[in-house]
Amino acid sequence: MQRINHLISLLSGLLVLFLAGSAFFLSFESLKDLAVQIGVAQEIAWLYPAIIDGAIIVFSLSVLRANLVQERTMYPWVLVSVFTLLSVVLNIIHAQQELLAQFLAAIPPVALFLSFELLLAQLKETAVRLETQNSLDEIVREIRKRESELDGIVRDRTENIEKLEGEIGRLVEQKGQLKSDIKNHSNGKTVSKPSESDTIGRARQQRTTKKQEVMQELLKIIRTKPDATLSELAVEIGRSKSTIGGYLSEMQAAKRIEKGESGWEVVEDVSA
Repeated sequence: MQRINHLISLLSGLLVLFLAGSAFFLSFESLKDLAVQIGVAQEIAWLYPAIIDGAIIVFSLSVLRANLVQERTMYPWVLVSVFTLLSVVLNIIHAQQELLAQFLAAIPPVALFLSFELLLAQLKETAVRLETQNSLDEIVREIRKRESELDGIVRDRTENIEKLEGEIGRLVEQKGQLKSDIKNHSNGKTVSKPSESDTIGRARQQRTTKKQEVMQELLKIIRTKPDATLSELAVEIGRSKSTIGGYLSEMQAAKRIEKGESGWEVVEDVSA
């Protein structure tokens, strides 16, 4: 449908341009012959129709420019009207003293005015449409840029939160251990200090448990929204897109999910 509209617009523009050119030529010849009749040299007689009918085209272009830049169009419209009326009057004067001949003589300048204004209207619509499309493209590019920046901010904050959660867990564990040591010490008992490897093992176990919980949440969402995008999954889970992408890749490698035509499919449901 879009190609047909484009073809119709192109054909219409060419026909209107042909009509304007034909009207300009007929009026040009009449005004040139009139200039010769009043004593203007044959060599320079063409300047008169070029000035009169050419001014109609120039002033019409000024109207188009003023519309596009949102300026006042009253003055160029007055000039277009004055020179069109002048061309009509001179074409009638050049015609024979018959009503039909005078009527036919007035047609070329009027047709030139109307056809050229129609052509300018089509050009204006095309220019406005292109400007609108360029503005939309610019808005889309800006939205994508802001989305990328937002994803980066969310990813960084998520990583910081995960680090803080690990640090808080470690401090809470140390606090509990310290309380236990103090209690045992007050009871006269000697308690050995947990080794560093035990602490690291417990921290890893906590991260693994959280990771499994996130994967279970992803499986639940995928069952209800198999066509969910990476951004939607990241918003639902509260993690960055890169983290969610890594979890999906890991589950896909473990054959827990598969990518089908309609989206993600759960292959194996492992209960939390």
